[in-house]
Amino acid sequence: MSEDIKLKRKMTSRHIVMIAIGSTIGTGLFLTSGTTISMSGPGGALLGYLIIGLVIYFLINNLGELSTFNPTSGSVISFAKKYINESIGFSVGWMYFYKWAGVIAIEIMSSGIIMRYWFPHIPLWIFALIFFLIIFILNLFGSKVFGEVEFWMSTIKVVTITLFLIIGIFIITGVIGANPLDFSNFFYKDAPFVGGLSSFLSSLVFVALCFGGSELIGIAAGESKNPSKSIPKAVRSVILRILIFYIGTIIIIGIIIPYTSPYLLNTSNSVAISPFVLIFHHAALPYISSIMNFVILTAVISSANAAFYGLSRVLFSLGEENFAPKKLTKSNKKGIPYFSLIVSAIVGIICIIISTTGHYAYIILIQGASASYFLLWALISLSHYRFRKGFIKQGYNEDKLPFKAKFYPYSSLIVVIACLFLLIYYLINGISTDFYSTLYSFIPIMIFVVLFICHKLYYKTKLIPLDEIEY
Repeated sequence: MSEDIKLKRKMTSRHIVMIAIGSTIGTGLFLTSGTTISMSGPGGALLGYLIIGLVIYFLINNLGELSTFNPTSGSVISFAKKYINESIGFSVGWMYFYKWAGVIAIEIMSSGIIMRYWFPHIPLWIFALIFFLIIFILNLFGSKVFGEVEFWMSTIKVVTITLFLIIGIFIITGVIGANPLDFSNFFYKDAPFVGGLSSFLSSLVFVALCFGGSELIGIAAGESKNPSKSIPKAVRSVILRILIFYIGTIIIIGIIIPYTSPYLLNTSNSVAISPFVLIFHHAALPYISSIMNFVILTAVISSANAAFYGLSRVLFSLGEENFAPKKLTKSNKKGIPYFSLIVSAIVGIICIIISTTGHYAYIILIQGASASYFLLWALISLSHYRFRKGFIKQGYNEDKLPFKAKFYPYSSLIVVIACLFLLIYYLINGISTDFYSTLYSFIPIMIFVVLFICHKLYYKTKLIPLDEIEY
């Protein structure tokens, strides 16, 4: 594993754990959690988060087993190549690259939009450039600085959500406000389940996309000081994140705010209609809009920082796996892959420029990054399924694994089936409602298919037999 030589292992357990907790806590929870309730009702939203939460928990378990046995910044690229097929590793690697490039532009532009709340007369591109330069400079200091920055940004998010939950409980119990609240909003009008099966399935897709980025700990494992300890801790922290943060948030919003409230629709992505703002307003906290804007800005910058880190490590890994020029693997004495960082910066700037050409281009980047998550998660779990199956077939003792994913093989199969089902539903439902928007969403999937076919035809690769997998 040459990454271990070139990329220094500097991230500690607290970095990895906080990355696991904070990697998916962003605008999806702060801004759009109420949208799910308005789509399928409080009961539908709660059930949706429980189902997708279970899928994500299995996913992180599967990734945890792979990453502790073979900690590499290549993550899904290396695992797909070693345990499925070389052409799969090649095509998913470049699709992953496209996904991270799009996320950088999305988050950087979002940070500029948020800053215009305070400075409405300053052009958006100025803020985008400033934040991108800050993120680039931070990544020049290596994984330890990245881990530390993500730790403190995630801490801000965690503190905010914890405060939200406490205030929500105070409002419900009557400590804040005139009277205690009951569960009447959960059964208001058509609640708890609204819109039938189609609305519920659409909300499942929406919820799943809010968990995008969960697989980042697989990349971070390649630069963790002690992955055999830090990764299991990170996996366990996912339960805390899902049960307390996501499920707790949905319950509190569902009790306090009826699903018919227009403020939950979030059609303009404005912080003024964030469910967090609505709940904090109940507590009569001063300057709430500015406070929440700052928190959401922190979440967006954190996501952009993670995306840039992910993009540079994907490029590095593509070079390591001979799927890209070897120059991308060059690193300095401190183990910082400077060549990949420079190329990532160029790609990021190009994507940001594209996103500034108009709202339509911005939406294309958003949609292009979305559907790829389902395929990524399915391939991670398929890699895990074949990894363990080959491990057993070759006579290795499962008890010797540094970390074992729970409920194998069901944990792997559930993720694969669920993700492929949601991907197919996303396609069919999208084509019937908005053909062109769905087409843009599936750009990374089309990239994957085209690259897979071309690579397989040229190199004539085959599915790796289980008894030939190298451990």
